[in-house]
Amino acid sequence: MNAATTLRAALVMAAFAMAQPGANPARAGGDASATLASHQLSTLDGTETTLAAYRGEVVVVNFWASWCAPCRKELPVMNQWNDAWTSRGGRVVAISVDKDVRKARRFASDEKLTLTVLHDGPDGLARAIDIPSLPCTFLLDRNGRVVTVVRSSSQESLEALHKEAEKLLSHPANPGVQSAGMGGSQ
Repeated sequence: MNAATTLRAALVMAAFAMAQPGANPARAGGDASATLASHQLSTLDGTETTLAAYRGEVVVVNFWASWCAPCRKELPVMNQWNDAWTSRGGRVVAISVDKDVRKARRFASDEKLTLTVLHDGPDGLARAIDIPSLPCTFLLDRNGRVVTVVRSSSQESLEALHKEAEKLLSHPANPGVQSAGMGGSQ
């Protein structure tokens, strides 16, 4: 095996490992699931909400910023996922960590995003759960538990994330857990 083939194989394996279900979703000394669910976030129009509002749905939570080129590339793909999943009890929530909410609004408008866009700024939830770089994506099951963490925007890791989300969407919702989703794009 030549060096280029070995390097490609190592990169694919690393991307796949980062997207594996069961990747450590907790920050040191804390529980990412509880922090994700309870942290106050804002819609782009300023309404306060939490991710707990989406309990009962399979949720892909993507942390992004308007200045992050890989983020800008993957959000339109995730927007397509959102459109395909809403009738099946799934959604994508994109949390902007931009300092200025107007930049998030502008990007969402320019890209005609229909997924839920929330704003939290750079010192909020991303810092609370120790996200070291962007993009960073969490997959939550219908009970709000973190199933997978993806710290890469590679095609392979996005495909693995999509496949895992599709598995979760194929399981019916627990009748005791109802979605309190906020409806429409935010």
